[in-house]
Amino acid sequence: MTDSPLSAFSSDSTDLTPNAESVARCATITPVPDREGMSWSDPDNDWGLTTRRPYSSIHTSGGRAHQQQTRWIIDGDVGAYVGQYGIDEVRSIPSTYGEFSSVETDVTFVDGLGAQYGYGFDGSAVEKALRVLTGGGRYSASKYSLIPCGCQPWVLTGPEGTLLCSCAPVDRPTEGRLTTEVETDTSTIAVEEQNQTVLDGVHQFTWLIEDSLGGRITEVEYQRSRGETQHVFVDDEADEQWAISAGDLAQLASLTTDPSSIQGSVGRGIQPPRGGETIVAEWDGPEHPVGYLQDGDVIAGYEFCWETPAGALEDVATVRTYRLTQSYGTWTVEYRTDRIATVVP
Repeated sequence: MTDSPLSAFSSDSTDLTPNAESVARCATITPVPDREGMSWSDPDNDWGLTTRRPYSSIHTSGGRAHQQQTRWIIDGDVGAYVGQYGIDEVRSIPSTYGEFSSVETDVTFVDGLGAQYGYGFDGSAVEKALRVLTGGGRYSASKYSLIPCGCQPWVLTGPEGTLLCSCAPVDRPTEGRLTTEVETDTSTIAVEEQNQTVLDGVHQFTWLIEDSLGGRITEVEYQRSRGETQHVFVDDEADEQWAISAGDLAQLASLTTDPSSIQGSVGRGIQPPRGGETIVAEWDGPEHPVGYLQDGDVIAGYEFCWETPAGALEDVATVRTYRLTQSYGTWTVEYRTDRIATVVP
């Protein structure tokens, strides 16, 4: 697929090709098609557009198209939608179905907690949407336009109608990777990540490495290992690195570093998970503060949690003390539990 951003239409320009919003204002709006084996849900209203989703995923020659990725627009101002969310680009589509495999992946959101690299659209997603729009028959590429809208659903329009297509899971592209700059106490590092919870964990992990282990993070590398995202924190000067999963970074972000906040909340009263009267509990506090280095592990934070022991009726109020520990070159987050109260429903 060739990127074809069209320049803005203006009276003082010799290039009179319409921009994305103008193309969207000319989008064909039709009722959902009456096709064999295809049924549609009741109308939904999102972002000023009225759409109908297929009742179930649609099988196409290019694979199954999921409901959110093929919403048929039956009413609304597509131009206004693109004007608000579009990135002022219009893309052409391949001339034949056989060319979709060469389409480069367009990533709109990198999510370390996702099943794949992130979200966006690739040749497979565009092909499936086109097959839903056309019914799978022959098409003339010049009559169809794809309008990217960032993280918002993108638009595919043609003579048969117009689809609103949610960004779907995609693999890591060979180029055009998105990064987020994270400010640390000592520097600014670029991280191939956009999930804010993971980014909060990046900040906390960097602080623990630099404060407790004496590192100085100069860059963060991305890698995928055994189906999960890992971020590798690198100290170029010391030639050291610390790898940790995005899931463990998200866990770090959820922890409190101030034990007094837990002492205050359990002292004021906590509600048992299965009902009953509020109880007051007492926690003496942790043995060590956050950042304390203990036998190679680093104290990382604290969390109040209700636990239900296997095969028992009781609910147990606990405080977990989390630590960073290293195993086979990867840092993980583990915890030790202090029981502070036990209740029955």
